[in-house]
This record gives sequence, structure tokens and C-alpha cells, in this order.
Amino acid sequence: MGRRIETASPEKRLFLGPDPGGSGSHGGDGYLDRLIKYIPAEIIALYLGAANVVPQTDHNRLTALWIIAGLAAVCTPAYMYFTTHKNDAPTLWSQIIISSIAFPVWVYAIGGPFEATFSWYKDERWIGAIVIMFGTFLAGIYQPVEKAFKTPELPFVAK
Repeated sequence: MGRRIETASPEKRLFLGPDPGGSGSHGGDGYLDRLIKYIPAEIIALYLGAANVVPQTDHNRLTALWIIAGLAAVCTPAYMYFTTHKNDAPTLWSQIIISSIAFPVWVYAIGGPFEATFSWYKDERWIGAIVIMFGTFLAGIYQPVEKAFKTPELPFVAK
């Protein structure tokens, strides 16, 4: 199973997909497969690993956490582009965008620089948890369509 969401043809697409448990009979990934592929788990792991290396006692910890989060956020769309790219298929920009939005939401829920920067964060941590729960659940519902992103063929351009 690669990172790229396997899409169904537009005529076979259903809103929620026929098989919420895995690869659907409609030709594309089912709900759970899409859900897993939208979460940028590798980038979240990169962030957690790098953030946990910064010593708790370092006086530059806050700056380091924001830099690590920023670099990981910049890496997310690039990583998703290269891991979902197929030469014979158009880029699934919707998958890249959803994953790029998901990363900062996960960082917010995890804490990291938000916890170290904002004094109110510890009392309002539940907001990140709710956003992750509903955002993750709802993201899996969306089924990208390859045809929507294909470049139209121009009749006057030689092949």
C-alpha cells in the first residue's frame, strides 16, 4: 500500500464509499485507507523525534520547537508530492493539501511549541483533541478524483 490514494472513476464514486473497512469495490481506496493516507504520519514522527531531542532545560527550546515545527510544515507538501507522485497520473493536490493542513493540527494537539508559548494552552488542550477527532474522521470521507486535475488537451498542440 503506497501513500497515494487510489481513486475511483467519477461514475463509480460514492460519497462515503461502499466499503468503510478498506479497499472498496468501486475501484478506489475505501474510507479507512484514505483516512490513513491523509495523515502525514512520517512527518509527525519526524517532528516528534526532532522535538524530543531538544533538551528541556535549553533556554532556546521555544525557538527550536517553532523552527522544527515550521521546517516540518514546509516539508509536508514536498514529501506528500514525492510520495504520491505517479508518472502516468495527475498529481492529487487535494491529498497534498489535506495532509498539509493535518500536520499543524496534529502539532497543536500534541502540544510542542503551542504548549511552551501560550499559557492558556494547558487549560484549552481539549480544542486540539476535538479538532483532530473530527478533522481526521471527516477527511477520510473525501474521495479525490484524478480527472478533475488533468490538464486539458489542446487541439492545436502537436503530440
